[in-house]
Amino acid sequence: MKAVISGSTVFQEDYLQLQKDFKDKGIDVIDYPRFSQNLTAEYPQILTSFFKNIEATDIFFLFNQDKNGVSGCIGAASFSELTYCLMQNLIHNKKIKIILFKEPSKENFCFDEVSLWLENEWVEVASLSFL
Repeated sequence: MKAVISGSTVFQEDYLQLQKDFKDKGIDVIDYPRFSQNLTAEYPQILTSFFKNIEATDIFFLFNQDKNGVSGCIGAASFSELTYCLMQNLIHNKKIKIILFKEPSKENFCFDEVSLWLENEWVEVASLSFL
């Protein structure tokens, strides 16, 4: 099985631990948010590669950790990745398991949409217990 981890680039230490946790369960992390020293120059390649890896994954894990006082924070980039993954399932009949680390709080700009996705069971909330 393959997994893509999505979330803010500020959680680099957490991503190293998550990769280990996934590997211990026999799941290969094929992509995660990496910090870049030269994001402007590398962004087109990073973005293209990340979205292609979403298409190829079995598990999409959004590590929506608390950030800037927002519980279960989902930023704009993570929301776009989450949406793209969901569209793979809905439009292209893929069976990607979509998991949020935490329930997003109402302070998230995408709260209403993600709440509907949770209600429709297109997305689930599960910490690492799903591994």
